[in-house]
Amino acid sequence: VRKGDVLIGDDVTGVLGVKIGGKNRTASAVIRGVFKSILVDSLLRCDGASMNFSGVGLRNHIATTSQLKTYIGHHYLSLLKSNVPALLGSLAAFGNPVGLIRGFGDGVTDFVNEPIKGLKKSVTELDPTHAVTGVARGTGSLARHTVGGIVDSASLLTETFSKNMAVLTLDRKYAQRRDRFKTLPGTSTTFVKGVESGVEKLLRGVAEGVVGVVRAPMRGAEKRGVEGFAKGIGKGLLGLVVKPVIGLSDAATDVMVGVKGALDGDTQRGANKVTQIRPRRAFYGHDRVLRPYQIVDAISAAIMMRTRLAGENYLTHVDMGGRVAILGVKRFLLLGDDGETQLLIRFRNIKFIELRQVPKPDESGMEWGILIFLKNRKHGDIEVITTDNREIGIDLCTKIKQGISLSAAKR
Repeated sequence: VRKGDVLIGDDVTGVLGVKIGGKNRTASAVIRGVFKSILVDSLLRCDGASMNFSGVGLRNHIATTSQLKTYIGHHYLSLLKSNVPALLGSLAAFGNPVGLIRGFGDGVTDFVNEPIKGLKKSVTELDPTHAVTGVARGTGSLARHTVGGIVDSASLLTETFSKNMAVLTLDRKYAQRRDRFKTLPGTSTTFVKGVESGVEKLLRGVAEGVVGVVRAPMRGAEKRGVEGFAKGIGKGLLGLVVKPVIGLSDAATDVMVGVKGALDGDTQRGANKVTQIRPRRAFYGHDRVLRPYQIVDAISAAIMMRTRLAGENYLTHVDMGGRVAILGVKRFLLLGDDGETQLLIRFRNIKFIELRQVPKPDESGMEWGILIFLKNRKHGDIEVITTDNREIGIDLCTKIKQGISLSAAKR
């Protein structure tokens, strides 16, 4: 079971890979891994959480460095404890009750203040229409905040339910595919768009469940023979039940997001949040080295967190013109034009690598091939990555060798 892919924020770049433990080889370990993943996700996904820390002011204070550290540490630790209720109340797993109460409070405030403002303006300008307009604005704000807050909280609950159910399918690739189609800011701004997206996800969930009944046993048989086939049947039947339920839950989430967007006009859930303009900075290697900001590395690191390399430290990447090779500190991943995984290899399994010219599949000429010779491979001991550009081939070879060297140094 691959455990992780915890979403921080609503943008693609805000994915935090969390890996707990190693491989789960027994049924009890699988169950523990599933519940650990659900618990971590529940504790890390907050919606509109705010923490307040007051500063420390010392005047004519005499203390040693140790005493000063103790004083400041105690001060901020106590403030952190006082912020725990607000953090718990902002958890998406609970439907963000703090946000719901805050929104309802804003609606009540407008419901009281807007008529008063309209009445004052009516008295000043001797025009009663301002009072009527104020009452309408206040009532509309109260209704919008109340209904919108309830729908928003309900969508967070269904979203949390869907994510946890995706973990229970024990299908890592399915969870990754689902994340690619996850509702992001700008996807469902109206009720109609929300319904369209919801119906699409419902149909996709049913299709995934049906296809999984056939695909899971076949994959299991390829990897582990009869034992894998039997496990694949179990996983396929589990997905047949769970994946349509996830599709239905995702559909409900998108419809409610659409309702919220319709209530807010051109705005939608999270429009008042500070959105990130550029992808998060990439940190490099085992030691997470800080280097000058590079937008291409930041984007590659963000993409990496939505692949099977999620949770692994970023090393580098190579743009191969349509395809992209992403290198973590332990593994090398090649993504195709459609974003699907074409090749995934651990550096420790590579014997050596070579760049040479190879015939094209249609025998119309020659192209450059990166030949990766593997250790202890059951089905063939060579993987070939082709490219028309020699410089790209040299760059990829160099970076894979760098990854092999770093992986060997850390053993």
